Amino acid sequence: MLKVAVIGAGVSGLSVASLLAAAGHYVSVFEKNKKISEIGAGIQISPNGFCVLKELGLSESIIKNSVHNSSILICDYNKGKKLLQFDQRSVLGNRNFRLMHRADLIKILYRSALSNKVNFNLGYDADAKLLSGQFSFVIAADGVHSKTRALANPMQNKTRRSDYFAWRSIVPNKTSHHNGVRLTVAPNKHIVSYPLRDCDQLNLVLIQEAENKQIFEWGMTERPDEIKRLFSEFGGDLREALDSIETVHKWGLSYHEVPINWTTGNVFLIGDALHPMLPFLAQGANSALEDAYVVAKLITLLDPIEAADKYLEIRKPRLLRLMKQIKNNAWKFHLEHSFFRTCTHSGLRFLDKSFPQSASLPFRWLYNYDVTKLNI
Repeated sequence: MLKVAVIGAGVSGLSVASLLAAAGHYVSVFEKNKKISEIGAGIQISPNGFCVLKELGLSESIIKNSVHNSSILICDYNKGKKLLQFDQRSVLGNRNFRLMHRADLIKILYRSALSNKVNFNLGYDADAKLLSGQFSFVIAADGVHSKTRALANPMQNKTRRSDYFAWRSIVPNKTSHHNGVRLTVAPNKHIVSYPLRDCDQLNLVLIQEAENKQIFEWGMTERPDEIKRLFSEFGGDLREALDSIETVHKWGLSYHEVPINWTTGNVFLIGDALHPMLPFLAQGANSALEDAYVVAKLITLLDPIEAADKYLEIRKPRLLRLMKQIKNNAWKFHLEHSFFRTCTHSGLRFLDKSFPQSASLPFRWLYNYDVTKLNI
């Protein structure tokens, strides 16, 4: 039986803790906050992330507390006109793609950890170097501003500020929004929207390019009238949703280059501590779940050096491909020049009319990946 410390009680930390405890190991989670909680926001659980939750025996709870993503719809901002829509069944079959409240996911994962006898140390700002001498392994899941990352990469630890601001809000769903993800694009900005909690709520993620001179923490609030001004050009039923915003959280998006060292000794980085992602592919939490599964398997089977080498071998190619796709999406979503926008939108409309099933083909490598089926 291994004795494992997990730093951080977010999606990746709670998942890896439950996976290890369910395998019979002693696990202690160290969380700097005094309680397990999450600011209200939506989260997309795509099939590649859902398979890890299924492995934890949480399928029923996740499905009960989420909305099925029936299709992805891409619209133009002006009047909300459809550019392209593809049915998820064409690429996923009957696999689950769920839309849920992040707080509900954290609650389910926390209960799973408790049921697996995970030990929690709340209000404890853990030091990975100190814990590494007391535990067989230390799993650093301490987020985008990870202190542990500096331990493994002292010369490559600077978190970079992107050129994007983001706002999140949840409003009553009084629109004609379909039961799926909608991406509404405009020059230098876009809105992602999808229903939550029996479709009674609508999650809004608003992103705009700007000079990011300050990093805003997750809990910073913005005035609703400022959001309505910044996104005033958006029409259709999104206008109604924007007008109903009462509370909105703002932050400047930051990221980190994939570090050279993913481990140091018996300390392993996972999730945002390893690869904070810009939200242009909705894969931050799903990638964290994949990391959690791989690390839980590897440290059970191998010694720290062998596990570290295998971790890099399994995860790095996929992670680099994800990062490349995220950069491409950031450019495509925010096309500013009218010529490029006209050509791109015309191509999407043609695809939607003539070959709608082929629109899903580029996503198969992403969504059809099942980390639990790997030969580890």
